[in-house]
Amino acid sequence: MRFWYFLVIALMPGLISPSGTLLLGQQPQETPSATTPPPISTTPHVEAITSMRSQKVESPAAVPPHKQNYEFKVTSGDWVDTGVHLAAGEIASFTVSGDLTLADGRKSTADGLDRGWKDLIRQFPLNSAKVGALVGRVSDIGASVPFSIGAAGQVTMPTTGKLFLRANLSSDLTATGEYKVNVKFTEPQKFKTNVLAAPASSPISTLITPANFDTIPRRVTDTASGNGNPGDMVNFALVGTEQEVKDAFKAAGWVAVDKSVQDAILSGLMATLNREAYTAMPMSTLYLFDRPQDMSYARADPLLVAAERHHLRVWKSDQMIDGRPLWVGSATHDIGFEKDQRTGGVTHKIDPEIDKERDYILQSFDAAGVYSSAAYVMPSNPMQEARTATGGSFHSDGRIVVMALK
Repeated sequence: MRFWYFLVIALMPGLISPSGTLLLGQQPQETPSATTPPPISTTPHVEAITSMRSQKVESPAAVPPHKQNYEFKVTSGDWVDTGVHLAAGEIASFTVSGDLTLADGRKSTADGLDRGWKDLIRQFPLNSAKVGALVGRVSDIGASVPFSIGAAGQVTMPTTGKLFLRANLSSDLTATGEYKVNVKFTEPQKFKTNVLAAPASSPISTLITPANFDTIPRRVTDTASGNGNPGDMVNFALVGTEQEVKDAFKAAGWVAVDKSVQDAILSGLMATLNREAYTAMPMSTLYLFDRPQDMSYARADPLLVAAERHHLRVWKSDQMIDGRPLWVGSATHDIGFEKDQRTGGVTHKIDPEIDKERDYILQSFDAAGVYSSAAYVMPSNPMQEARTATGGSFHSDGRIVVMALK
């Protein structure tokens, strides 16, 4: 119950600022800002992005051949690199035997155990999976999303890359024993892959131009009127339908956050009663085009969600690219707390190197295989140095990443 107690305390009225940021009372030591990277040319241009997956595997036909049957051993350590390269859409059938004895005395099979109360404050590789369950991921891109496997069943590979396996255990929950994992792959001719398939239209680098961003504000504000304090910069854009946008974020491991404190209390209560991790803590409302964000997403570990998380806001623009809407957004990485220069209270501190968060979104979408093409766009009036609405500084090379969704 400790987790629910702290959640309620954190979300009580009076601990949330007028802008919606959490006032948790104590400001930790700040991490020194990194040196500002050398500036790049600010001349408007478009630069096509090569998928990190395609740098490893140029096409499905180029996936290195592999056997149809393998056996691996998984203990309580880190991810096991199987060395097997797979193509998106390939089907793997898993049969797992053995068990793990956890440090607290519980014994788990590859299907895992229901979470106890102490597990609610632990950080697991896959927060949605049971304790000790066998999980996997494809691709060694850092932002790739794990998936559940269990003791038996079939899994369709979400993207192309190497297969990694591990037990779903936190760093403070060691175990003895091992799982023996037998994997059988469907013969190549029996599955259809869509990885890196030729897009239905031209690459986004040939469809988007710096002029598309001439009418889009460089920054969001903290009020709907034009008199609001300027804040985070617009640093990413998506081309796709509303459903394609939602599906892409879900596939890439992003969670739609709760819209209000009341929603958060209800969701947190239900998650706690079900002994599930809660990562959908709401974020403040910001404005672009004189209206609040259309969508809000985050990626975070349950234990750190109040202080540290990747988060972003998305707005639909009035532009169409190749017959689909252009969505724009602002993404930052919360890394702790700092003084709010407007109110004197405590607010979130963002990583001043915000290009890292822009590229984290790109990597997570790349790992999930949800975009057909991507490009960096340097607008005609790039934002490179500024402060957030609460007074925190940030810097950027000024480019916006644009992804055409599948």
